[in-house]
Amino acid sequence: MKKEDLQEQVCSLLIPKEILLSFEIDKIKESEEIVDIELVEKELIPVQLAGKQVVLNGYMNPIELQSYPIQGKTCYLKLKRRRWKVQGTTDSANCHNEYDFAAKGTKATKMFGAFLKENSL
Repeated sequence: MKKEDLQEQVCSLLIPKEILLSFEIDKIKESEEIVDIELVEKELIPVQLAGKQVVLNGYMNPIELQSYPIQGKTCYLKLKRRRWKVQGTTDSANCHNEYDFAAKGTKATKMFGAFLKENSL
């Protein structure tokens, strides 16, 4: 197996595959108690802008989700979503992709939320 394949496999063990379909790792910050994995959305044009000439118009505020601990440290996934607009327009109409990665009523990934719920009974 190639080194890149191994790195990809490790990433898929730490980050839910559904997130890796739309986001890629930008940076990892580690402190004594916390691991922050920052991910940036791939260049995925929102459905409502399909077929139009669009340009990147900055980024949304990051979404922060708690995931499984890594090496005994709290792990947060910070998802930075792109904001798009139709090229040549000056109005403030921006579009972005919507995602459903959090467990209902939490700021945890779905799998981690289900794990916490199962173990709190």
